Amino acid sequence: MFYWLNIVVPVVELCLFLVAGFFWLQNQTFRVSVDADRFEITNPISKSASFSVPTREIVEIKKNQHKHSNTSTIMMYMKGGERIQISQNHHFSRGKLYAALAKANPSISLPKSAYRFKQV
Repeated sequence: MFYWLNIVVPVVELCLFLVAGFFWLQNQTFRVSVDADRFEITNPISKSASFSVPTREIVEIKKNQHKHSNTSTIMMYMKGGERIQISQNHHFSRGKLYAALAKANPSISLPKSAYRFKQV
């Protein structure tokens, strides 16, 4: 077992070092922006979590806490029926986000509390 640990541990350390170097060289940041026309999230780690949508197309934002799996989701519903999940992997103020969305489009149905989730 110690023989394999002497091989595996340095390989894992090398991989972690390479990943850290990649992120250091990439040097991008998570960004959330809301203005009168667009709501945009730029996620440098996951391009599939990045999106840009017109604020007038947003109908509702719902937050749910799933009892059985103990996971939470924030979903945005669009006029065309599309659903987009808002990432929670980065730190940002949901209260400020909801206030900016309400200012950009007062007809958006927003959660009552920025940090409480409805259990489903």
